[in-house]
Amino acid sequence: MIAIWIYFEFFKTNTRGHSYKHEGGVENMVFTSRKDLWMGIVIWILIAAFIWIFYQSAFVQMNILGIVVMVVMIYSLGTVWFNTRYKIENNTLHISYGFIKKAIAIQDIKSIRKTTNPFVAPSLSIHRIEINYGKYETIQISPKDIPAFVGELQKKNPYIQLAN
Repeated sequence: MIAIWIYFEFFKTNTRGHSYKHEGGVENMVFTSRKDLWMGIVIWILIAAFIWIFYQSAFVQMNILGIVVMVVMIYSLGTVWFNTRYKIENNTLHISYGFIKKAIAIQDIKSIRKTTNPFVAPSLSIHRIEINYGKYETIQISPKDIPAFVGELQKKNPYIQLAN
């Protein structure tokens, strides 16, 4: 079962990582996050550890606080793994990373460049793009299909500069 999940999560080649959705007459393009194997291992080991602690809290020690904290942690990590996505809707880029939501006006995007910065970002991969927007703001994301993602942004804002 785990081998099947690993195959579909990391090695499937039949999807480009984006889809079109029509909601209320508005066409939205949704890009999933690229997921690195090492990040999946870290997240799923943490989820397994939290499940073990939950089991201990629920059935061995009857610790209500432990149960609540572990349910929140398991849900949070699951939400990050399954719901990290980037949606282009009208002239806005919506970034979803677990409970974190951010909206960026596409007209405010100045430049995009590739980066492998390992620091915290709404991304599940080290292979990222850095988006510079506003006056001095940046965010790093990792759409599965970077060329299609950047192309869609450039359709909405042809003044976006591409670096490296």
